[in-house]
Amino acid sequence: MNEFIGNDKDEFVQAFTEFGMQFENKYSVQDILQKIFYARAENGIVEFSQTPDAGHFKAILDAYYWLNLAFVKSYQEEQELKGEFFQDVVFASLLAYCFYPQALAKTVNYLEAEYKESFKAEADRKAPEQRKYDRYYGYGDIFQLLKVLVSDNHKGAFVEMISGTVETHYEFAIRNFLSEDPGVVNEVLEMLAQFHVNNKGESYLDTLNHDCWKVFPLEMMGVVICRQRKGLSNAGVSHPLIAAFLPFVFETESLPADELTRKLELKII
Repeated sequence: MNEFIGNDKDEFVQAFTEFGMQFENKYSVQDILQKIFYARAENGIVEFSQTPDAGHFKAILDAYYWLNLAFVKSYQEEQELKGEFFQDVVFASLLAYCFYPQALAKTVNYLEAEYKESFKAEADRKAPEQRKYDRYYGYGDIFQLLKVLVSDNHKGAFVEMISGTVETHYEFAIRNFLSEDPGVVNEVLEMLAQFHVNNKGESYLDTLNHDCWKVFPLEMMGVVICRQRKGLSNAGVSHPLIAAFLPFVFETESLPADELTRKLELKII
């Protein structure tokens, strides 16, 4: 990363020998950011579980932010980030909405590009893609929540995306999360939690296709953060899935917190 930051080197080569022959693997800087994201995110969750404080919470956030940086760099290079799917970019967009607003627009750019890439011809905008997106890739659930959360500041986003049926748990959440009744808001969190726990993530088609999204419920934190930004009280609002994180959700000013992530952000964002 220091070579990328200081010397603009954005392709790296790893040589190896197999069966007496020499080979090379080439990695872009976004490939490396992606791989480090998974390692840092896992370590961040473990360390926070051992020492749940504001510093370790920020460390989780900065670790997850590396995936945003990988998406943005890929968009700048007009390349696809292999191994990630539509719902992964939705979760990264949620992270940006919640904690890194300076990266939200550029993360959403990649999300829209990822969506458009699935259309190989104008005719594909009809039924085949409707069937694909109304049940998979988080399109009918987590993406629908993201659309609502970012609508105030990004009204032009997602206008070309097809409409579809909203999953029932998320339909309830979207309809009620701005209620002034904390009991209703807790029902919203419970509905989101039920979906979260029951979405096993056994396939790349599933909403929670990676463990990193399972252990860090960004969709539930996004609801609480949106309420606070709209001037609504969160007194009495909580849920066991996010109870450990809630005390620190609003103590995240000046992100990124660590120096390397700040330098990478300056370079990419």
